[in-house]
Amino acid sequence: QGQGIARQLMQAVEDLARNRGKPAIELQTRIELNGNHAAFARLGFRETERTAHKGYDRPTSITMRKVIS
Repeated sequence: QGQGIARQLMQAVEDLARNRGKPAIELQTRIELNGNHAAFARLGFRETERTAHKGYDRPTSITMRKVIS
């Protein structure tokens, strides 16, 4: 942690998506992983949706999106 590896990896994904003409990157993370939500927010992702996996009556996943174009 703290070495910038996640930032480098996400930058590579962003570059790849941009080179392929994609307007945005979208990801999902488990709702319990608050540290992940904060890390992705620092990288420019914003929450767009909360969904429940089959068999659950409450949200279990957060969808986040970053516009890159």
